[in-house]
Amino acid sequence: MNSKNSVSIIGCGISGIFAALELKKAGIENVQLFDKSRGVGGRLATRRANDGKFDHGIQYIKIDSLLERQEIRTLIDNKTLAETEEPGIFIGLDGMTNIAKFLTKDLNVKKEFKLLAINEINGSLEMNFENNEKILTDSIILSSPIKQSLEIIEKSNINYNKIHLESLESLEYYLAIILMIESAAPLDLDKKFYQENPEGPISFIADNFKKNVSKKQNFYTLICSPKFSAINFEKDYASINLMLEDNLKHIFGPKYEILSNHKWRYSIPKNFYTEGDSINIGTNNFIGLCGDIFTNGRFDGAINSGISIASKYLKNEI
Repeated sequence: MNSKNSVSIIGCGISGIFAALELKKAGIENVQLFDKSRGVGGRLATRRANDGKFDHGIQYIKIDSLLERQEIRTLIDNKTLAETEEPGIFIGLDGMTNIAKFLTKDLNVKKEFKLLAINEINGSLEMNFENNEKILTDSIILSSPIKQSLEIIEKSNINYNKIHLESLESLEYYLAIILMIESAAPLDLDKKFYQENPEGPISFIADNFKKNVSKKQNFYTLICSPKFSAINFEKDYASINLMLEDNLKHIFGPKYEILSNHKWRYSIPKNFYTEGDSINIGTNNFIGLCGDIFTNGRFDGAINSGISIASKYLKNEI
């Protein structure tokens, strides 16, 4: 392992961020993150609408096993991450996306760079992006959802361990449809800021005002159940909202407004890779894969997977 060698990380979710932080901490100087989106964080996502704000991805996190990590302590000390009144439940103050923004402030991040394919050229890896940019790197870590990573590999001209790759092809995610709603009146939720509904098309409701995300009251994030999301994912938002009208009136009464919708094609993993917290499939170059699907599907698992792939790189596991 040469500290001058370049490492490119695809995907700026929490796994990719922690992989970058670990490499930087170990003295790797040339680390760059690429993300296809305009922001960072993946499902650590916050959106503005009608003078208010919504978290529309991960709603809270559990990090008991990671509380002694320096990065987590710094997030807490800087009031970016805070424990709620419910012990062990943490949220991002002013929005979950602020966690990712804080962690990446000293990292080299390129946004709106969607990787299409990788080619081996004279011992290096050429990354081909949708914006027609071509960038050479020595090693790659794919931290995007596994289905997206497999699509990239399929279109690439690289040498890799096909047996390792076959073990990843059965991994799946649940779909999720999100609604962001402003209500005329507040809801009385079971918990301080959220409520889980095991039955029906709406499985989760969060109060963004009580979460200290929105300065404006009565801003709610609703997550549709996996069953409803799977059946209706390909429908347009107008049709989905109409299907949910009776449920929404039951929750909010007649006075509410759907301000925005979102769809997550890769939300929570259905199943998991069981042979390690990450994997390196490269034979000539280091080509690593990581993410929450390699662990437990949660925030802490995503962090551990990013740390794991960085450790494999530092040990030069090819």
